Amino acid sequence: MTHTNEFISQLASKLGRPTPIEPPQPVSINVPQYHLSNPEERALTFLTNWQALGGKGTIVKSLEDTVKCLREWFRDQQAIWPNKQQAIVAWDMLPTVAEFAFAALEWPLVRYTQAAQNPRERYSLAAQAELGVTGADWGIALSGTIVINSNPQRGRAISLLPPRHLTFIEVSKLRDNLFEVLEELISLGVPPSAIEMISGPSRTSDIEMDLSIGVHGPIEVYVVVIDD
Repeated sequence: MTHTNEFISQLASKLGRPTPIEPPQPVSINVPQYHLSNPEERALTFLTNWQALGGKGTIVKSLEDTVKCLREWFRDQQAIWPNKQQAIVAWDMLPTVAEFAFAALEWPLVRYTQAAQNPRERYSLAAQAELGVTGADWGIALSGTIVINSNPQRGRAISLLPPRHLTFIEVSKLRDNLFEVLEELISLGVPPSAIEMISGPSRTSDIEMDLSIGVHGPIEVYVVVIDD
């Protein structure tokens, strides 16, 4: 059975109904959109929802704020990481405040695409790292979600393979809801090959409905919202 009309006719016959001659009239659906009044409210709502899903986050207004939160989150961990020179793998370019913060801390960053020519070697590097550091293209306040476009210079392995993922995102990149992000994606013309949407640590209950954290991705996720 290859013809659409034949399939519909057979289906109608099985249901004891007449075969429809015309397609049904489209139904207009007006979904109320979630909107926030200002960037400050958007940032606070995003952070609240991100934390409700198990992520850690903060809003920073300066380089000093950024350095302070990174110390609080990672200084004790960083002291016991076995290979400090390759413990942190990052995008080739991060937001300016992130670059300055890691330089001030003197924590070395391994740049993902510059570390190895062979993609498999880069995957191995990310898998052995303790912390993956990225930026983000958008954030969704309604769901506390980070949205990242796929790009050869970035590497999804950074946000998927290390046990910890740290994201820097500017307040100006936060959107109220998913619809706004999709509209901007469409406006790009050619969509990226893949889009990551990250809402808290990796979790699954596929096996005997038992919740497990960190099976398909990081066990800990952090976000620094930059008040720009």
